[in-house]
Amino acid sequence: MRATCLFVCMFLIGCSPKVTPENIDGLNGYWVIAKAEAPNGEIRPYTGTVEVDFFELKDSNGIRKKLKPLFGNQFNKTNDAIGFTVSFQEKSCILTYSRQKHSWQEEVVRLSENELQIKDARGVVFYYKRYQP
Repeated sequence: MRATCLFVCMFLIGCSPKVTPENIDGLNGYWVIAKAEAPNGEIRPYTGTVEVDFFELKDSNGIRKKLKPLFGNQFNKTNDAIGFTVSFQEKSCILTYSRQKHSWQEEVVRLSENELQIKDARGVVFYYKRYQP
């Protein structure tokens, strides 16, 4: 029984989508935050969220924008694009943002076709799902 439980745990950990240079292009597109989890375990659901995060990545450089959905699969675009670079450090995928004289980093913890998890410097994990209009 104990061996079976250990096998199942290892299987689940091994099957979680790893973020690699080969699949980082999956970040491209529109994402909406479903919830955020603080390091203390507190969970904040994002219900009725009206903003969508748009990521556009080419090679190791990209932009991230906040968009507001409109009717007819259109978006209200703003001029708040933030540039970022992607790097891989010790099995981690790091997004380094730069705006004016400020820079900060976030870690892409999980990335699959329809799920994205990003951890900020405070340790808060944001759970995204692919945006479906």
